Parts: sequence; C-alpha cells; structure tokens
Amino acid sequence: MTPIRVFLPAIPDLGDNALPVDQIRTGQEFRIVGARTLPCTTEGATREAAEMLETCKARVNRGESWALTELLDANPAFIADGWVRHTLGQFIEQRVPLRRRGRIRGKYQFHPLIVVGLVEYLLNKGVARSIDQAFRRLEELRILAYDAAKELYYRTRREDRFRPIVLELPELARRVSAEELAALFPYVEMLEAGSRVTRTFHDPVRGNVEIAFQDLGT
Repeated sequence: MTPIRVFLPAIPDLGDNALPVDQIRTGQEFRIVGARTLPCTTEGATREAAEMLETCKARVNRGESWALTELLDANPAFIADGWVRHTLGQFIEQRVPLRRRGRIRGKYQFHPLIVVGLVEYLLNKGVARSIDQAFRRLEELRILAYDAAKELYYRTRREDRFRPIVLELPELARRVSAEELAALFPYVEMLEAGSRVTRTFHDPVRGNVEIAFQDLGT
C-alpha cells in the first residue's frame, strides 16, 4: 500500500448573499458558503505532479536552484515529496540562493481563484451575462481593473500551479497481507459514473462541514 496526497485547488462560493464590496476592496476576509474544486482524474493529476517534479529536477541540475522554490510557490504540497525536502535542506545548509531577482512568482493582490469565484457569483446572480461583462462589473465596483481581472481569471487556465496534483509517498509504502486488504473493502465506496457521494464531518473552527464527491461522467 502506497499512501498518496491529493491537492485540489478550489474556487470559493460566495452564496446568495450581497457581495461584500468594501471588504473585498480592502483585502479583508469575507464569508463564503463553500468551495468547488477543479475537476480532475487521479491519473491526470498524478501525471501532472510527475511532470512538474521532473521539470524542476532538470532545472536544478542545470544550476537553477530557484526552480525548487518556484515549484513550492506553485504548490506547497510538493514539500511532501522526499526529493524536494532533501534538496531544500541541502540548499539551506549550503546557503544556496533560493530566489532569483525580481517579483516572486505567485504573489497577487487578489488570488486568481478568488477572481474566478467573483466572476461566477456575478454570473449566477444575473448581474453579468458573460465572463467579459463580469470583468467590466468588477471594474465598475472598483474591485479590480478590467485588464487585471481578465488576466487573473485566465491565468488559472494557463499555469500549472492551478492544476490538481496527486503525490505518491513511496517512502511510506508498506506491504500488507491479503487479509488486511480485504478488511478495508467494507469502508471503500466507489464513485460510479454520474454519481455523487456526500459526507459530513465536524471541523473545530467551522463546525459541521459537508463535502461532496461527484463523477461528472466525462
């Protein structure tokens, strides 16, 4: 058995309440009712993570030490990878530069996925009839300039940091007997094509939280 870690970027859902314009303008926290993760398959997300790691390794081997930090900027979940932890530890001990000059990749006034959430809110409320109209509405509300909203929105479709990934943890793999494996089967629920599985758990901060897994049948 090999454990895995799944990282799914999520788009915030602002619900049906009035848009907290002042809070959003000033960068303060605002309430959401949930979040929707991006669709993915485990095979695709595993392949995506492997490709990002191999690209990073190749760059580090060429002397681009900052590639490791850029990988973690793109997705902090990569710290679970043994090579990443070992290499980062070596770089810190040897005082190898971890940043190149210039703006840190991934730093925004508004996170691109929040912009997606705002656009979806305006579309769902009927305030905007198209994505482009939503960008213009955000500018009218003085939340984001039209060009900035458009660039951040479409960045989520271009850059690898916004793609789901699955990391395998081979160092934690263990051999189990057929009996141990069979004992786990009663706790496994398969997500059939087009089906939806919903579970509720208690979070000490948020209270009862509902999570749903849905097969899109694609």
